[in-house]
Amino acid sequence: MDYKEAYKKSLQMIKEKNIKDEKEYIELVKTEGLLSIPTMEYISGKKIKKLLKEG
Repeated sequence: MDYKEAYKKSLQMIKEKNIKDEKEYIELVKTEGLLSIPTMEYISGKKIKKLLKEG
């Protein structure tokens, strides 16, 4: 899986699971194999809090 696909999967899971904070996202990273917070921030150019609000 490339980063583009992994990024899309991570955003999709944020929306599907209705993730509202970093702690919930970190749990998903562990169980679903999603991208880490620093990687998500780097790829998107946005802070994780903004990504979670958009989701």
